[in-house]
Amino acid sequence: MTASSLTLAERIENVLAAACLGDALGAPPEAMYPGDIPALFGGKITRFFAPTPMAPFSIGSAPGSLTDDATQMLAMAEILIESKGQPTLADAARGLIRWSDDPRGFGRFAGPTTKAAIDRLKAGEDPSVVATPPLYSASMGTTNGAAMRAPVAGCVRPGDITGAVDVASILSAPTHNTQISWSGAGAVAAAIAAGLARDGRISLADAAMAGAEAGEKLAVTRGRFAAGPSVIRRMELALTIAERFKGDVDGAMNELGAVIGAGLPMAEAVPTAIGLVVAEGNPWAVIVAAANAGNDCDTLALIAGSIAAAWTDAIGAPDDLVAELKLVNGLDLGAVAAELAAVAPR
Repeated sequence: MTASSLTLAERIENVLAAACLGDALGAPPEAMYPGDIPALFGGKITRFFAPTPMAPFSIGSAPGSLTDDATQMLAMAEILIESKGQPTLADAARGLIRWSDDPRGFGRFAGPTTKAAIDRLKAGEDPSVVATPPLYSASMGTTNGAAMRAPVAGCVRPGDITGAVDVASILSAPTHNTQISWSGAGAVAAAIAAGLARDGRISLADAAMAGAEAGEKLAVTRGRFAAGPSVIRRMELALTIAERFKGDVDGAMNELGAVIGAGLPMAEAVPTAIGLVVAEGNPWAVIVAAANAGNDCDTLALIAGSIAAAWTDAIGAPDDLVAELKLVNGLDLGAVAAELAAVAPR
């Protein structure tokens, strides 16, 4: 970890840019077996491609297009700006309903938990009960939707792990209100909050673990408990793997994917993302490794890239690729970052 020479707004812009790069780079190979990716794309993916005819979600999208992951995150950024950094459950629900009208996200990509919850929100149901299914469900509220939104929670609470976890839980509550989702989202938000502060008080691994523990505790009073693996225990395993593969980003990704997974469950993607960043701190290297992991690789690359970017001043991605990303998606990440920085408590 090094002290930052950038303003808070510039650091936040890096987090947003890395998240969007990961999402767009990982969209074409999403759901694929990682061993099939090199043959289909002519090697490792390091630039934007049009999705192949086999792509289950992004088929027909222009190269570099964002999916539900980054568009949800940016929708929550708008809500944080509008609420002056103090969002309520109603604010989060309003942001999700607004996001559901974005053709890049809801209609084509929305996950099972998010889609079911937003359908109920649009029907006028109370946001405080929508995320709790009427019957026990094996996956409702335990998938990656909460982690997609969590980076901006960390952005508006730099240096404040408890505050970042609290905001992450609010943003996720209308669709994901379980100990699993809040533990994963808390880990992401806390890791980014600590990275943006970079004051030397806590390591990335310790920040993520503290966030995961805080998120799980919130579910005791504000959420619910669902069946599924512990994000905390999976993170412990991921960090052990990361130590074995320090500096070997591809080796770390292969091992993390094989042992923990890179799929839709929160207990796969977030621990693997944390482990990958601990093994290799370079944001671009992390994004490329995650995007080539197959399965839910766009989500994994968004999470891992945003965390890594919070801990360094340079993403390391090719400038022309960043320019293409902004052009294809009409992004002004500098403006969004400046407004997020303005509502972040000092």
